[in-house]
Amino acid sequence: MSKTPDGILRHLKERRREQKAVVAIKWRCAKGGMEFEKLDTFYRAIRPYLCLSQFFGIMPLSNIRSRDPQDVKFKVKSFSMAFTGIFLILGGIKTMIVADILFKAGLNARNMLGLVFNIVAIVNWLNFTGFARSWSQIMLPWSSVDILMLFPPYKRCQRSLRTKINLIGISIGCLAGVEHMLYYASGYFSYRMHIFHCHTNLSRLAFGYYLENEFSDVFTLMPYNIFSVCYAFWLGGAFTFIWNFMDIFIVFTSVSLAQRFQQFADRVLALANRHVPDALWTDIRRDHIRLCELNSFVDASISSIVFVSCANNVYVICNQALAIFTKLRHPLNYVYFWYSLIFLMARTSLVFMTASRIHDASLLPLKSLYQVSSDQWTQEVQRFANQITSEFVGLSGYRLFYLTRRSLFGMIATLVTYELMLLQLDAKSHKAGQADSCA
Repeated sequence: MSKTPDGILRHLKERRREQKAVVAIKWRCAKGGMEFEKLDTFYRAIRPYLCLSQFFGIMPLSNIRSRDPQDVKFKVKSFSMAFTGIFLILGGIKTMIVADILFKAGLNARNMLGLVFNIVAIVNWLNFTGFARSWSQIMLPWSSVDILMLFPPYKRCQRSLRTKINLIGISIGCLAGVEHMLYYASGYFSYRMHIFHCHTNLSRLAFGYYLENEFSDVFTLMPYNIFSVCYAFWLGGAFTFIWNFMDIFIVFTSVSLAQRFQQFADRVLALANRHVPDALWTDIRRDHIRLCELNSFVDASISSIVFVSCANNVYVICNQALAIFTKLRHPLNYVYFWYSLIFLMARTSLVFMTASRIHDASLLPLKSLYQVSSDQWTQEVQRFANQITSEFVGLSGYRLFYLTRRSLFGMIATLVTYELMLLQLDAKSHKAGQADSCA
């Protein structure tokens, strides 16, 4: 039975009131404050990690604790920027000392990993500082897109963005902490065994003597005391943190963008096999343009971090592959080696897999468009289809490569080829045996 004119009019008035209420809420959220703080935005989800990163001189932003992203800005004359400058100076000094020690001892493929580790950290401090400079220009359109996608006609996801980011951040953080502790445990155990078997002065078995050997680059400039030991641990922890944080930050960004594109795709897929007026297609296409512009802007700002992250991960995996066939001396060395390698490979795969979801979600609306009948295929639908297929949506390293599943499998194929070459070389040198432990 059809509705009466009075019922239709009443329904239209109720719908109009709902639309006005949504517009009013969006307007209050756009002004920031408590209304914006309650939303499941990228800024709200990532803010605790930005505060943590500033303890290590990363992302020098002012007013990072503010609820309003418009208050968070990059300032050259600020405490956070001064803190970043201190880290760059101290890290640069440490890197030069390590380079000098390696060049005097003889640089080779096996011992240069520590130097590369330090150089990558310095480069990433600079990269994150550059990203912080464009933070305010990124956050304003990003926050506006978040506000758009968190109200009808878009549906909220079952699991909030904040929950996803916390789950990933806490998990990777705990695994990275275990790896960091295993590094010192493995190093100290090897040091004890070396002293026990090769030296008669067993008084040097104490942990303090190991630290004196481990942080020799620091103690060339500073006397050995509790302050210098704490400083060495702090600076070493900062290098380790930024080495992990660059991958975590890419994953956070990818998860957020992928969720927004998925919400957009769900809205379009809900219109499958339905008559859709051109006015609605126009609104949908405008929202898609905003999403694509945001992705392009983020990609341009984060490309340097993506490039360094992928190049570093591939190099370290290849370097670790050199030691796969090396007979290690103690079981704890094997535990650390395999844990570190598997953790790095898993972290690298996570970067590619989460970023690939952006591109996958961006193509999902095509399923709905391909079901539009020929008599309803208007010029507006054609424009929308061309808009989806004409531009690649995703993250890249300076547009030289894209973070997709295809790129991940290509990298795996390269690493497998490299490992097969090492197998042949190892077969020739296997008879050489293990070097003297006291050499």
